[in-house]
Amino acid sequence: MPARHKLELDFRAVQSGLGIGEFVPSGKVLGNVDGVFRAKEHGYRRIDAFTLLHVMNFEVGDPYSLKMARADLVCIQATLVGRYSRWIGQRMDLISPHMLQVSNVPLSVSGSDAGARLRGVLIVCDRRHFIDRYGLDIARVPPVYRPIFLSREGTPDVLSLPLSQAGIGLVDQIVSCRYPEPLRGIFVGAKTVEIICDVVSQLHGLRLRAAPRLITEHAKLKAIEMAAEIYRRELGDPPTIEQLVRRVGLNRNELTRGFRDVFGVTPHAYAQTLRMERAQDLLRGGELSISEVARRIGYEGYSSFARAYHAHYGRAPSPADPGG
Repeated sequence: MPARHKLELDFRAVQSGLGIGEFVPSGKVLGNVDGVFRAKEHGYRRIDAFTLLHVMNFEVGDPYSLKMARADLVCIQATLVGRYSRWIGQRMDLISPHMLQVSNVPLSVSGSDAGARLRGVLIVCDRRHFIDRYGLDIARVPPVYRPIFLSREGTPDVLSLPLSQAGIGLVDQIVSCRYPEPLRGIFVGAKTVEIICDVVSQLHGLRLRAAPRLITEHAKLKAIEMAAEIYRRELGDPPTIEQLVRRVGLNRNELTRGFRDVFGVTPHAYAQTLRMERAQDLLRGGELSISEVARRIGYEGYSSFARAYHAHYGRAPSPADPGG
């Protein structure tokens, strides 16, 4: 078993070393991270003079622990996929999908084991800027959580909220952004500001009595489109129905009805068709073995893939499958 990499990060130092909009890869601030983060991009971007963004879209290679100095900073953690542990003093929290966490502690230690997949964002914002720029009304925040925004020394208390439907969409847009620079920096910067606005809106509503859940037909359609895009993008590891409903903010019945209305099939059938069509394309190329094709679309072995392929096309998979 590989040794756990011990990494350290000072957000203030990263912030001061970057110009507005600049991005720094993790290797330049954490040291040697070869084999730790399996990702095309892993690093930190300065959104404005007071705000940093870290996009999480990677698989953990070697296990690691990351000590983070974050004095007088409000940290917003929004996770779509994956779990990891975070230590604040002697307390360990498990960061879970579809939760929004707001904190202000001077030091924390996060860690994850090999094989974990993480997808989400971490936004780090100067505490005073968070209050002044976004107009946070402290009186509308429950008293137990006010030190997060009022204390320079921070507090071990962490405010946890469900990740709203709007927040899920914004995080997914940041993680999925394929624009080249400088468009990428402009786009993710704008979405970061939107997320902070959504968080402040939720904070202002904490003391209000919960209203019934209402969702417009337009919002449902956008959620269905988001779900379909997730399926198209994650063919090799498609989410379960339970995972998908949490990611797009619909319940199971709304998701199923929406897919039937828009695509004429259930979510499972839609995802399965995408996987089989991709498998056929790969087989036509003639460069991959059937087992490798199966692996690339998320099957663990030849047998289960062959059964699914036969059920879909009425024939067994074969190299250079002509289709038809």
